[in-house]
Amino acid sequence: MASESRPGEVEYDEGRLGRRGSIVGEQYVQGVRQPRGGGLPPEKPPTNEEVAKAVQQKVAAAVEMSRKYRHVAWYSLFVAAYMVVLYLQASAYKSGEVVATLKKAFMPEDGSTSMTFRNEDEVLQYLGQKVLLPIWKDPVCGDGNCEWPWEFPSWGRFGCKADCGSNPNTTSIVVNVRADFTGHPSISARVLMNNAKWNLCLEDEARRKRGEADLCWYSEDQTFSEVQVNSINAAQVIDGKWYVVVKGDYAGRVSGAVYDITNSTNPVTIPTSPTWEACKLVRRRGASATQTALRRLLAAYTQAHKVGGEGGRRILEDVVSEISSMEGLQHVNFTKYSTALRTDAAAGQAGGAGATAAV
Repeated sequence: MASESRPGEVEYDEGRLGRRGSIVGEQYVQGVRQPRGGGLPPEKPPTNEEVAKAVQQKVAAAVEMSRKYRHVAWYSLFVAAYMVVLYLQASAYKSGEVVATLKKAFMPEDGSTSMTFRNEDEVLQYLGQKVLLPIWKDPVCGDGNCEWPWEFPSWGRFGCKADCGSNPNTTSIVVNVRADFTGHPSISARVLMNNAKWNLCLEDEARRKRGEADLCWYSEDQTFSEVQVNSINAAQVIDGKWYVVVKGDYAGRVSGAVYDITNSTNPVTIPTSPTWEACKLVRRRGASATQTALRRLLAAYTQAHKVGGEGGRRILEDVVSEISSMEGLQHVNFTKYSTALRTDAAAGQAGGAGATAAV
């Protein structure tokens, strides 16, 4: 169907060129665009919307391709860096030696590449004899190989001097240990002494992570041979966090101090946290002092009763005056009991003396 033409417009066949506004169709009509490979133009050229959609799809495809190329570039860079790290960390020759050593240790000596075990015990025995014992050996001091961390420069009774040499960075210290186990109201000094022990140890987090115990200056905890002790114990220690461990001191009778004697003429006190002090026993004399005073008063009454008269009265007055001035008995009133006892003593009468002090 032919459309009407107006001045300034191009007349075209809508069925042949597509709907109005197709730039590609107009280019075919005007002869600006020719089909690729020759031939007639398409009967229905693409519309502007179809052209725009095709352009959008090509742009999206180009962006996606660019993203994939970037990913390939980054992955190639990562592989190259990884290979460089592997090359720096391992040598092909050393790796070949390791593989050869393991094959020699694991595989049979006759050159076969397979083994048969009848039960689990044979597998464990094979692993123990062929792998564990020959390959993983305990470090030996004196073999010329300093195997850290099990072997290290020697200090005190620790380390391996033959393989690792001596550690020059040590400090001379003195541990002054004092103890007085006497005077406990209910436990004998000998029992307290026999239970108390002490030692000087180094706090080492690396050893603890390996499941090993802290190094202590003495192989066995030190005991006490006397109930009153003031001992001087010298040691050569390395830098670190040292602590004094005291065991079995149930009454808190062990105390002490640590001194740096690098300058032997001027020892320097090394502070401890908390302060290493003994517990102070607080003696409560109220009830026991009262009982002691009553026993003395009754004994004085017995003697005064025997003497009788003025002499007996004076004996009681002296005892009452003495016990009234004793520590912890200033608040005890013995007047009414002493008056009754003096009366009995002066009269020479026999009587029971079951007095009880009133506080």
